[in-house]
Amino acid sequence: MLKGSVWLDGKLSSLEEALIPVSDRGFLFGHAIFETLLAIDKGLVLWGEHLARLRAGALRARLACAPEDVLHGAITSSIAHFYEINPNANAKKLSIKLILTGGDSFSLQPRRDDAGALSPSRVVVICRAATELNDEIRKRGYALKICPDARSKELVDIKSCSYLWNLMCLDDAFIEGFDDALLVNPNGEISESTTASFVWMSKRDKMLCSAPQENNVLPGTTLLCLQNALAAVGHEIRWQALKVGEYSDVLACALVSSVRGLVPVCKIDDFEFDVQSTREIFELWSQALYSEQLRNCENQPK
Repeated sequence: MLKGSVWLDGKLSSLEEALIPVSDRGFLFGHAIFETLLAIDKGLVLWGEHLARLRAGALRARLACAPEDVLHGAITSSIAHFYEINPNANAKKLSIKLILTGGDSFSLQPRRDDAGALSPSRVVVICRAATELNDEIRKRGYALKICPDARSKELVDIKSCSYLWNLMCLDDAFIEGFDDALLVNPNGEISESTTASFVWMSKRDKMLCSAPQENNVLPGTTLLCLQNALAAVGHEIRWQALKVGEYSDVLACALVSSVRGLVPVCKIDDFEFDVQSTREIFELWSQALYSEQLRNCENQPK
């Protein structure tokens, strides 16, 4: 098994050797935010978009965001270290988790200096080989369990490390034999899964649709990438709410995330979708998404 690499407080180590102090505010209070990035051939995909979302989240979460050169340097160092400790690795894709925490303090109050400015955040980078879905799961699609979205509306658009509700819903789904949970707002409208954006295709006009951001949806960087990929071939995404059980106009649906890409959905609760009949178009969209990710990868020719 390939070893993971960690950049923590300016030092590199393997994932097994890395240690976070017990006084870390992310550990104690969940005072931390993160971004999950995809690296292809050592180049970061959509770095600018992830950085912008991280900065916006840090401002909301009372965290001082480190300068871009520090963050980018930490990531590239961790990537280089990954291949150093795995000299025989042929991993083309890496999963990068970039985390900012509130640093060390046992006080609930965020740390500030005498002038009132936030103290520097702790930067953590975890670099691992991207976990590819096996062909069997990608072929049959994901089965999703409906769960209520009890997350705070004020925190949905922040990539907070406080993922307790998502974790609980995901575990409930696994226990009942599903692959993931699909979160639904109080109006009965689907927002997103615990770990990915949700899209669906209209039978009526073959348009790809996704929930509008006001429906408790995190602005997804990979969903934006898919939107740009479709625009390049004359298609667009329609931002439209979908209510649970109202699937008469749904031809097919899928989950979208940076590492897994686009994964078909075969089932929502007891309602089944015919994955086979729409496989060709989803494969085309998956290819378009990957091409767009490559186009937005740092080390690829423009």
